[in-house]
Amino acid sequence: MKPHPLIASLVIGLSALSHAGSAAAAPIVLSTLPSWDGNESIGDFGAAGFSAWGQFFRAPTGVNRMLDFTFVLSDALQGSGTTPVPVTLQAYLVPYDIAARRITGPALYTSAPVTVPLTDGLQFVPYTFDMDVEVAAASGYLMFMFANNYDVQIPLDSRLRVATAGESLQVGAYNTVRDADASLDTVLAAQWFSLAGPDLAFSATFDNRPTDVPEPGTLALLAGAGLAGGWMRRRRA
Repeated sequence: MKPHPLIASLVIGLSALSHAGSAAAAPIVLSTLPSWDGNESIGDFGAAGFSAWGQFFRAPTGVNRMLDFTFVLSDALQGSGTTPVPVTLQAYLVPYDIAARRITGPALYTSAPVTVPLTDGLQFVPYTFDMDVEVAAASGYLMFMFANNYDVQIPLDSRLRVATAGESLQVGAYNTVRDADASLDTVLAAQWFSLAGPDLAFSATFDNRPTDVPEPGTLALLAGAGLAGGWMRRRRA
């Protein structure tokens, strides 16, 4: 049996809409890295400092997915200890109430553990954490790093530094927890400081990916195709 021209044209139209909707938009990058001078940093992070450092931001307009974020780190050897231990950290992305300075839900992303090598000087290396998570445009988020071995007492041996930018986002700042030695559970539940000054040197990549739910116009075409098919069957009967 030959397909009816009306049904065939509707199918072709729906296929074209589907392919048009699936075209990926160009990624949107939020970044302070271009303003970093290659030297400025803040710390300490790890056994000789805070257990966590983070940066909050609002997701850009027109995005619904976050694909990655990058921080720039250096673990410079300090002091005269004979058995220095490098910082092992994990990175997190969490929803964040910017006004209250509190995490408002479970982690959207948790990285695998990363060990930052000890160096003799401030040798900075970018660390990128890849993900693919849903975010809401204009909503607040906090990306932070937690030192898993922050409670190891290594006086002045392992001092992780986090690169800081030469500019500040309109809505963004670097944060620390109030208790320098806070556990991860405390970090997730406690109020954070919102520190004055430049942002961390970072970048974050977003995109806007079409969902699998048809648009209202597509639903109308589907309904029309169903009605037309039913009408043709009744005609043949």
